[in-house]
Amino acid sequence: MADDEPLISIILPGDPVGKGRPRARIVTPRGKPSFIHFYTPKDTEDYEQALAWQGKAGMRGRAPFDCALTVLVEAFVPIPASWSKPKRAAAVSGDLPAMSKPDADNYAKIALDGLNKIVWADDASVVSLQAIKRYSDFPRLRVSAWRWDDMGPSEPEMEI
Repeated sequence: MADDEPLISIILPGDPVGKGRPRARIVTPRGKPSFIHFYTPKDTEDYEQALAWQGKAGMRGRAPFDCALTVLVEAFVPIPASWSKPKRAAAVSGDLPAMSKPDADNYAKIALDGLNKIVWADDASVVSLQAIKRYSDFPRLRVSAWRWDDMGPSEPEMEI
């Protein structure tokens, strides 16, 4: 990850939402053949829209970045209220990893899709991606983007 300041860092307060799986239903219009209608779950749509608004505010009128990017997605998930004080303290300190659902990659997917054409011209320009999920007393999703460094990680040597 780049050591310098990101091009942008967006924070969406509240419990992070992972990208939901597309849903399908069969539609049978009167007098016409049935067809399958695919749709995105409402909570996913709503969260992507909220993230898009935060992205627009963070970009302050700038055009979406049209360069290779490194993106860090950090999901700060709430600590269950039922946990004991010692367990809560371990969660806050980072000694207890957040291994609950949703998966870290679903947070990355919702961030990339929600900020597409707002922060980056196309999410295909994200060439390096890291997703981290951790507990916090202040639940939120933070998405930071840097220009990808030409001196980035090198390809590992292949042994034959």
